[in-house]
Order: sequence, then structure tokens, then C-alpha cells
Amino acid sequence: MKKTTDQVVKNAKIKKVNPFVFSVLNRIARMVYYRPCKVQISRSVNPDDYKDKPVIIVANHSSRFDYAFVGFAMKRRPINFVAAENEFHRSKFKFIFKIGRVIPKRNFVPDTKTIRGMSQILRRQKNGCVAIFPCGMSTASGAQQPSMIGTGKMLKHFGVHVLGVRIHGGYLVCPKFDVKERFGNVEIELFELFNPEQLHVLSADEVQQQVDAALFCDDYDWNAMHQYSYNRKDGKYAQNLEQILYKCPKCGTEMHMEGENKTIRCVQCGNGATLDDKYNLVPIGNGKIPETPREWFDWQRREMRKTVSDPEFEMEEHVRLGLLPKYGYVRHNKVSVAAGEGVLRLDKEGLTYTGTRHGEAWTVTIPRESLPTVCLPVDGSYFYTYASGEFLCFTPDTPSSMRWALAVEEIYRVNGDKWGNFTWFDYDAPLKLKKNPLRN
Repeated sequence: MKKTTDQVVKNAKIKKVNPFVFSVLNRIARMVYYRPCKVQISRSVNPDDYKDKPVIIVANHSSRFDYAFVGFAMKRRPINFVAAENEFHRSKFKFIFKIGRVIPKRNFVPDTKTIRGMSQILRRQKNGCVAIFPCGMSTASGAQQPSMIGTGKMLKHFGVHVLGVRIHGGYLVCPKFDVKERFGNVEIELFELFNPEQLHVLSADEVQQQVDAALFCDDYDWNAMHQYSYNRKDGKYAQNLEQILYKCPKCGTEMHMEGENKTIRCVQCGNGATLDDKYNLVPIGNGKIPETPREWFDWQRREMRKTVSDPEFEMEEHVRLGLLPKYGYVRHNKVSVAAGEGVLRLDKEGLTYTGTRHGEAWTVTIPRESLPTVCLPVDGSYFYTYASGEFLCFTPDTPSSMRWALAVEEIYRVNGDKWGNFTWFDYDAPLKLKKNPLRN
């Protein structure tokens, strides 16, 4: 009987990546990314000192190039990466994931097979090296997200050396709102985060908090100091920026921002700014504009927190449904295949889709307590989640995916569920507005 693609992915044998294969992949990555990204690496530890020890690498997830950046930091050390399971269903990654011995993980849901795969590399085959991105998906805001629930517990479970990789500038090369790269400077730091003795002494919560503190970085603030240029050949630096910055700081309307060429502007009140090649926001006229796109993003989160705190909160929109094919792979740079359309609704009980699936009526509900967030894999035009282990992709009629993501996260948090924001995030902080045409 022919195996489904899901069975092929689940049943694949997990082995240490072949050193020669990894060396070839690393060389290719260097040719493609190293020089265009002007990579600079700072190491406070020597990767060669860990060559005979099992190691877990934790890194901030700033862009889709991060796998290459982590490989650069570790020199010649072969690494088994952990990647989102749905990516194994895309034809463009089928070969590279196979020879790279990548370990699948369903994002933001418990996945015991991932732990078994990591155990195979770190324990049974001895002295392997596994790299994870604890936040679970590349950042939408330009700053690191909190680590996934259970990160501290998982690191304690393995009790091996943990190295940290902090990447600066990756988001500015591949921002979440635009699929076109803007090549510029990337700086990478490698350091030891925990040794086995420290993991034994610390609690799981303490480990998780230290991971968050060590990996946090904000690419917009970082480049406000450096003022590196990031080149998008056609100069359209604000193109599709409304996918991430959807709410006007002046009139407060949502879904009326428009990012085009170098300008983001509210079509309702005219408030706007330009975005230059250094990611400086420059207000147009007397525009009411936050200091950085990340500051704008965090303000939207604070505003969403207030909105979802209303016991009667609800949100709905017409969406298109995408699923993974039972057999074969997703092609043409897509992440799913069209399967239906309907209405998506969110309230304090959870997320419900009511519509069609392969031509038949279908309804599915994901309870709030099982939904800490949704994933924006490539840009902000669509998002996905899982229901009873099945991958569901939703494409709203409007560029509202980020609004949906923030609403899901904050309704989960205000109702007391486990995955919270950083301990230092201030939901009551005032909006910091731009005071000068350019930051010094």
C-alpha cells in the first residue's frame, strides 16, 4: 500500500548528517549568502572544543537564512537542524532536508517524535549536534519572540552543552513583510549558554528565562546605531509593510494602511512615513509615527490586548483554506494546496472555521488553550495552525494575518494560559513617537 507523504515524513530514519554532505551544503551557503550579507562572526568559544561532546545550539530566528548563519558560526561542525514539519511537504525542500537529515517539528504543539529524533542524534549516535530555534518561527516584528512552552524542560531533559547563536541584521535582509531580499550587514555571535552542571542546578523556568534573555535582539534598534544599508534593487523598502503594520497610530483605524514603494500611509487620514534603506522611519509632514517599526508593532500588540480583554470580543473574516496533499508535495513556492473557503471566527473559546473542504461543508474548532499563536511562515499574507494534528492554512481576504496572530496570542494570554510574553514586556508602556527626521 502506498504511503502518504505524512507517513513518509514521520517514518524517516533520523541519523547524524554526513560530515561531507554538511561541508558541501555549508560551502554552497557561503557562496550564496556570506559575501552578500557581509557576514561578521564573533565567537567567545571555539566550536572545536566541543567536537567530541553532544551539543544543542539555540538561536534567535530572524530570517529564512538563519540555518546558514548558524552553520557559519559553528565552522565545520555538522549540524542536524530542527525545522517546521509542514516544510517537509514542500517539493523545494524535499532533497535538501533528506540529505541534511533535518528533524521535523510541528510548531507550537507537543511533538514527541521531535524529542525522539533529537535523542537519536545526541545520545544513541553519540556526540551529535542539534540546532533549534526556540521561538518556533522567524520573527514578524524584527525582534526575537519568547521561547516556546517547554524549552527549559527540554534542555534540562538532555542535559548537554548548550551553545547560543545571536544573529543581528538577519531580519533586515529578509523582513517578514517582503519576500524579496535586501542584502546588507549581518553580525553573528557564538557563546556558551549552559553546561551540563548548570542545567542540572537550574529549574526549567530559570533555563527558559535565561534562553529568552540571551537570544533577545531587536534588529531595528541594532541598526539605528550602525546605520547599515540594505539594498532592495528597486528601492521599494516599504512594499507590503501594511502586512505587519496594519493600524494607524494617529486615527486608530485598522486595515487602512498601505505600504507601497518607500512609503507607508493611512488612506483614512493621510498619516504616513517613508522607510529608507537603513530602515529609518521618516514622518511625512506632521505624521504621528513611532520611532521604529518594532515600536509600532509592539504598540499594536498593546492595543490588541485591550481589545481582546473585552469578554464579548469576537473577530471574523472570509478566508481561503489550504491543506497539505495526502500524496505528493506542495509545489511552486506555496505552502499548501487550495481546499475550500469559508469564515474564520475567533473569540475567547477559540478559533473556528466554518466553510467548505474539498467541496463539502466542514467546521472545525481549535480550543483557545491549544492555540498559543499561529504561524506566518514566509510573509504576512497568510498563516497556519494545527487542529487535531492536521495542518490548516488560512489566507484572509484582507492583509490581516498579523492582526489575527496578535489577537490569537493576546486572547490566549489574557485568559491565563501558559505561553506568556517576556517578563520585561510592559503592556502599559506609552507609544514612543519619532522626534527627529533621522535617529542619531
